[in-house]
Amino acid sequence: MDEKNIKRNEMLDSARFLFKENGFHKTKMEDIALRAGVGKGTLYEYFRSKQEIFDEACVEYVKSIHNYVKEISELDVSFKDKLVSLFKGNQNGLEEEFEKNPVDYIMSYKNIISEKFVKTLFEYVSDMNKIIINIVEQGKEEGIVIKEIPSDIIACSIVGTMGEYFKLKMQKKDYALKDDDIIFNLLYNGFSVKKEI
Repeated sequence: MDEKNIKRNEMLDSARFLFKENGFHKTKMEDIALRAGVGKGTLYEYFRSKQEIFDEACVEYVKSIHNYVKEISELDVSFKDKLVSLFKGNQNGLEEEFEKNPVDYIMSYKNIISEKFVKTLFEYVSDMNKIIINIVEQGKEEGIVIKEIPSDIIACSIVGTMGEYFKLKMQKKDYALKDDDIIFNLLYNGFSVKKEI
């Protein structure tokens, strides 16, 4: 990563922290610049407004999850291994990213995100759902997943459980998912052909 992108990411990290701590409306561009260790003029070279910074922070978060899911989908492993990997978000810094940008925090400001960026967010989320549906289809081909359950319904269950699981991890820092974990078993056994106790 070049120096310009590193500086940009530092500014986004600073903005995310302040948005989370103070809220969107109480955070000022001066505060973001100060926390990032740059001049206000430098901040404006990268971002034209606080709105743009907020939009970019939201998009970067969703993009990181999208990329994480895509990498897992491309692994040459079984459906079950991919499912377990989806929940082991410590890879690629996803766990750290989730802590900086919890979904509840982003969704609480959904009316602030500009229309242009809502479309971008929707595109990432829509593509991510398609990727997870493909993982579910792999499970059906392997004879693991019940074929009668629509793949998009199973994908919704996986995404919802992932979100709640990461929130649990943020509350219990030492919590780690294992293959025989109750959260995994509740989800996996809910749509698998053969139940595993």
